Amino acid sequence: MSGHFCVKLQGLRKVYGERVVLDIDDLGFEAGRSYALVGPNGSGKSTLLRVLSGVIPASGGAIDVEGDILRDDVRVGYMPQKSYTFGFSVARNVALALDGMKLSKSEVTARVERALRDVGMWEMADARGSGLSGGEAQRVALARLLVRDLDVVLLDEPTASMDIAGTLLAEETLERYRERTGCLTIMATHAPSQARRISHDAVMLAAGCVVEKGTTDQVLSHPTSEAGREFLSYWAV
Repeated sequence: MSGHFCVKLQGLRKVYGERVVLDIDDLGFEAGRSYALVGPNGSGKSTLLRVLSGVIPASGGAIDVEGDILRDDVRVGYMPQKSYTFGFSVARNVALALDGMKLSKSEVTARVERALRDVGMWEMADARGSGLSGGEAQRVALARLLVRDLDVVLLDEPTASMDIAGTLLAEETLERYRERTGCLTIMATHAPSQARRISHDAVMLAAGCVVEKGTTDQVLSHPTSEAGREFLSYWAV
């Protein structure tokens, strides 16, 4: 952990042609806490994660880092909605994340084993990545993300293809990782029930705008906006 910090968003916008897909006036994320991004499909959750990760540029506004770390020194990891695995072994798929870090072979082996054990995939370390199910591929992608020590972890529906047991194991793994590293975790999820399990705070988006923010219980139990109440009316939370 590189020290305490906060990620601040000011006037953040993402525009495609004439379509505004993200328009956030003011939003902050604090290191050491876990956040859930919730809202209907097309609300801007994935776009926000892609902008925060640097995968796509913002159209306007600023993303600043305040605290004990410079923005350029923040180690960011991003797991997209569609997981990918290469045709070589599961272990090599995870070890790829450590390439270029100048670690000894024994350290790489130890880190890969720990990451795969954490997601319940160690027994499949020698299996080919191309032969995995959707849920197994997501577990490997999660292991590949968490095999490094990160300051910010961004996850876009990371358990969407997992069964119940795999989902709960992934959630427990993420919580242990956050406690160990002190990282900031931001996870998009379509399910308010999952948001309750994995997050301290929640941000609800609708049409690219923040319509609710606060503790997870406040956002999911006491929405103040019409958009928030409409979204939650479809869920038993």
